[in-house]
Amino acid sequence: MEHLRIALCALVLSFAATASADDPPAHAYTLRARLDPALHTIAGQGTIRWTNQSTRPQRELWIHLYLNAFAHRRTIFMRESGGQLRGVRFDGQGGIRVTRLRWGDDDLLEGAGPPDAPSDGSTPPEDEDEAAGAGERDETEWRVPLPRAVAPGESIELEVIFESRLPPVFARSGYAGDFHVVAQWFPKIARLERDGTWASFPYHGNGEFYADFADYELTVETPPGWQVGATGQLRSHDEGPGRTSRTFVAENVHDQVFVAAPWLQELAEPVPAGPDGREIAVRVLYPPGYESAAERHLEVTRRGLVHFGEMLFPYPYEQLTVVVPPRAASGAAGMEYPQLFLTAGEWFRWDSMPMAWHDEVTAHELGHQWFQGMVATHEVRWPMLDEGLTEWVTGDLMREMHGRRRSGIGWPFDVDGFEIRRGVALLGDATPPPGTPAYGFPDGGYGRTIYFRTSSVLETVARTWGRDRFRRALGSYARANRFGHPTPEDLFRAFDAEYGRWMSQRVLRPALMEGASYQRSAGPLTHEGGRTRVTFTRAGELPIPTRVRLSGPAGETEVPWPARQRELAIDVEGHYDLAQADPRRHGLVDADRRDDVATTRDRRGLSVQGIWRLLATLFGSAGP
Repeated sequence: MEHLRIALCALVLSFAATASADDPPAHAYTLRARLDPALHTIAGQGTIRWTNQSTRPQRELWIHLYLNAFAHRRTIFMRESGGQLRGVRFDGQGGIRVTRLRWGDDDLLEGAGPPDAPSDGSTPPEDEDEAAGAGERDETEWRVPLPRAVAPGESIELEVIFESRLPPVFARSGYAGDFHVVAQWFPKIARLERDGTWASFPYHGNGEFYADFADYELTVETPPGWQVGATGQLRSHDEGPGRTSRTFVAENVHDQVFVAAPWLQELAEPVPAGPDGREIAVRVLYPPGYESAAERHLEVTRRGLVHFGEMLFPYPYEQLTVVVPPRAASGAAGMEYPQLFLTAGEWFRWDSMPMAWHDEVTAHELGHQWFQGMVATHEVRWPMLDEGLTEWVTGDLMREMHGRRRSGIGWPFDVDGFEIRRGVALLGDATPPPGTPAYGFPDGGYGRTIYFRTSSVLETVARTWGRDRFRRALGSYARANRFGHPTPEDLFRAFDAEYGRWMSQRVLRPALMEGASYQRSAGPLTHEGGRTRVTFTRAGELPIPTRVRLSGPAGETEVPWPARQRELAIDVEGHYDLAQADPRRHGLVDADRRDDVATTRDRRGLSVQGIWRLLATLFGSAGP
């Protein structure tokens, strides 16, 4: 009966995947952007077709104006982030000024403006009232009253004119010299949920974005001789007096971004992406002198498109652009957008470096093409579904490419990327569980929890019950929610279809939503009458089965330790001088492994190998 239930769940998931993937977008953006590289501004205009896909009439719109996060130092983003992101400090203003917003003959600017408090229910910084009183309100979201209600299923068309001013490159957007990352640069309608509630929010210090899928047409004007990379396929390229115009078209994406500079070089290659032999046109845009690094980024992208396509679903678009930013633009490095991502790394490639820095960042940002690019979760409310899942597939790809990698430069250890992630997750003070909203980490720990704690929980499941089985479950989740907006319940449902309901009830939900963990510890190991005795105990609420290995003069043997058994008392014939729980290191959520071993052997201080392992963990803290 259980097998029948699982088969029926899988059939429902497969049907849902087909239905959601075939639904055309109900929204469309037609935008024109004229870049002024001297002032670092974009003169923008266009039309937005928006459809009420909810079950309720709508008397207002909510619009994101993300660049206003950089309008002054008292925005919610600036106060939550402390004016820095990944060590890069805020060093100049940016913003969006909307000068025209019309629906037919109606001017929607009158009455439009920011809400009195964050619309997502997050707690504003303590000096919110003081900031508002000083005329420095957060304007990263606007509430726009409508002259009449828009009925369910009805579409309207808005006309918009605006100017975007880029800051010096910071927090995913901006300029460094003549290198421009034009991201989150246009007025963007927030997502309206099916029940008629708006999923609007300010630009927070942690977390990123959430939007509906739409069709985009973008025309970019730059000075002659400039190179441009953008979301979508290049449909036209026109040279005019003093200007170059390019039009890009992208279907079924939830954002549009472009990168421009006069010196960008290009490495292009068609990459087979699926069993049908379809090819993806991959472009790598990079600064002069980065040729060898660009080749490596292309290789990782090639391998990742195949690996993720087989595990999740094939990349459906015909174009993918990889941008290698110059050193001066590190504030925009390591960021994903539909059909375009920015990677990171030096100008050279160092294949023997055990951290595989180029590979890690490229793999991570490529993984975002699925999570959250096509499986479009709410990145502020459920960041673990975005960054956490992506961090796991990153580690999985690195494992496929490098295994437990032994470098060729004399490093005396094998590097296990998931062990490094586990080590980073356990650094510092306790943090909220991965299921916490992005704004729920006011005192830090966001990266350790959302990236590394989540991926450690997932890798524990993969190692304990089998990697192939885990990949099937994750693939079912991805396919069922392709071009959808899933929640943690959808993830749990997919894993229950593969493992049974116990997986979400006993493992995933407690570990991810409640922060459950476990602690295994070994009692003293004793010998008496030719027998070896040792007791292992388990604390915590997370039931993960494992094994205990005994080794010594009597040889080697293993004893199973069932998931729900709190205490394991071992009394065996023979002389064993070492007993170790979880010898294959399947469990990555044990807070302290130092007490997992009982031994009568002489245990001296840190070995040279142990010192190297400690350094590896520290180096891993700089991961993507």
